Amino acid sequence: MKNLFLSSMVAIIGLTGYAQETAPETKTSKEPSRLNFNIGLETSHLWRGLIINPSMTITADIHYALDKKQNFTVGFWGGNGFDGKYTEVDYYVQYKHKGLTVGLWDLFNTTNVIHPEVFNYDKNTTTHLIDLRSSYRFSPQFPLRVEADIILYGNDRELNSDLVYKNRYSTYVELGYPLLKNEQITLDAYVGTSFSLDGKSNLYTTNPDNSLNVVNTGLKASKDITILQYKLPVYAGIMWNPAEKYTRMQLGVSLF
Repeated sequence: MKNLFLSSMVAIIGLTGYAQETAPETKTSKEPSRLNFNIGLETSHLWRGLIINPSMTITADIHYALDKKQNFTVGFWGGNGFDGKYTEVDYYVQYKHKGLTVGLWDLFNTTNVIHPEVFNYDKNTTTHLIDLRSSYRFSPQFPLRVEADIILYGNDRELNSDLVYKNRYSTYVELGYPLLKNEQITLDAYVGTSFSLDGKSNLYTTNPDNSLNVVNTGLKASKDITILQYKLPVYAGIMWNPAEKYTRMQLGVSLF
């Protein structure tokens, strides 16, 4: 898997570097483009302590800024597994100002769904997840990051006493802090917990008891490496899920 990851990364960067060398010079705009996109590769796709895809994944993020300051953005995020078993397409609208970020996401993961219906939002059968996300990073002198996310609607449900589906409002809270940050490398530590606001269990653990569960804790190291005169942001991380008793190592690169 590591060989596949490195081969894919070098091949794509080689093409990117060639395109940059041969492309004609153009005048740069003073105002940054409102439309942008990013492509990444990762050895597995992890999310809030869950292993969404255990194998090589390519991700894409296409977003458009609604204002000149680029505080408000709308976009699409997608992920595909190299083995064809994982496909996800998400839509989002997001506001970001200084250390505050608030976003509303519509998550649509078709993995293990026999008949995925992208336009099905029925509360009893939809496989969408409507996810309200928020995070805040304090000052550079105290760079603690606090994240709180709530599943508002969708495939986060359980039967109540009347045998009617109700939403659990699964909630995820995470604290993150940079242990090391310099010109060469950054090392971040984080811990995440989960619970539901209205349910006997929550989305992030198989534990039937709706107590506070530590589902995501780990370390993530990030740095830039140079390949063919092209700087690549890369990261390596290790994640532990104490509630589910497993761990994973992850490598990733942002291609552009």
